[in-house]
Amino acid sequence: MTVMARDRDYETLLEDVRGRKVLVWTCNTCARLCNIGGQDAGQRLADRLSLDGVEVAGCVSSSAPCFMSKADRMAASVEGDYDLVVSVNCDMGARNAAEATGREVLNPVVTFGTGYIDRDGRNRLATIVCGRTVYDEDAEEVAERNGLWMSPFV
Repeated sequence: MTVMARDRDYETLLEDVRGRKVLVWTCNTCARLCNIGGQDAGQRLADRLSLDGVEVAGCVSSSAPCFMSKADRMAASVEGDYDLVVSVNCDMGARNAAEATGREVLNPVVTFGTGYIDRDGRNRLATIVCGRTVYDEDAEEVAERNGLWMSPFV
């Protein structure tokens, strides 16, 4: 699993997208499991942006948009036009959003790297080298220490 956190609060994101027609693009796998994205969180974000005066073309989501074939299907499912993709995904999901849509992408997410969910349901950031765990830390603590959030925008 890819561990990630969002890098700004809602008010900052709102200022970053004001005056643009946006498509919210999110992941139902790792971003959802990291509690920053997924269909429900993406739709809440799209709805809130719309309430705050941003023109929103819609919200699309898929499991693993890091697979180019899934990103292509997501892009093809959008009706209407937009000029900015707000990508609540890992770096690869955002990269694929740019390639699939041909639009500018804003990715308000920091991708930490690999990890797992422990027996208590907490996200862990971990690195394994030659079969040996060399790093293992609570991802929420890492996010907090770096001024990031592992929670949805709204």
